[in-house]
Amino acid sequence: MNMEQLSKSQIVLLTLLVSFVTSIATGIVTVSLMDQAPPAIAQTVNRIIERTVEKVTPAGLAAATAIATEKTVIIKESDLISQALLRVNPSVVRLFTTSSSTPVFLALGVVVDASGTIVSDADIFKAGDEAVAELASGSRVRVALTSQDATSAVAYFASATSTLEGKSPIWSPITISGTHPTLGATVIALAGKSTARIAAGIITMLIASPDEGAPQVIDTDVSSDSILPGSPLITTEGSLLGLRTGIARASSLSGFVSAAVLMKKEEKKAQ
Repeated sequence: MNMEQLSKSQIVLLTLLVSFVTSIATGIVTVSLMDQAPPAIAQTVNRIIERTVEKVTPAGLAAATAIATEKTVIIKESDLISQALLRVNPSVVRLFTTSSSTPVFLALGVVVDASGTIVSDADIFKAGDEAVAELASGSRVRVALTSQDATSAVAYFASATSTLEGKSPIWSPITISGTHPTLGATVIALAGKSTARIAAGIITMLIASPDEGAPQVIDTDVSSDSILPGSPLITTEGSLLGLRTGIARASSLSGFVSAAVLMKKEEKKAQ
């Protein structure tokens, strides 16, 4: 049929048909490309759009006749990171020497229980060491090394019952991740000797220890310049995934010991 012989209605219908076929082809190509994309890219795209359902009840109608409407909520990964930091920051402390005049930064630490137990990098300390922990609130508490785990190089500190200012410290224990780390997952490393500093990256490799009973090391693409002794590695949900210790340094410049060793320690204490 000659295009010039088509009526206006037929031309409109033909245009709609072409647009429909083009949309289907575009969808097929997009799905194919997503299937071939690296896990890190696919994970980021999947996190951008999250669908939520809210119920709208028109005035005068019973709740049983509520109408479910669907709307799209845009969630940026930067927002997830910001929210994770808000949850984690109160649990991160900075450990300094006990000198009152010129305290020297030693390492970062993480509060793991309500009594003020702090974990850090055992390679920085030796038996009997004491330090001053500076909390996110600015309060300072004297802490003492109580034990060291040789297999993970994690040091455990007990805290005093009052701050150097004579007040009761307020502890905010971190949540330890109960999920297994996965390749390509977005992670955040915390650092900063005086102020908070972060570096985001992804998990690039999971290094199994050759020694039985030794912890797994989580390797990342986070710059080693952004990592300090005792730096925590957290998820975008705000839970502790790993800790920077000497065992991790020996395996990778950007590695962290899996926080699973801390969960095992807590389980033994509970028993």
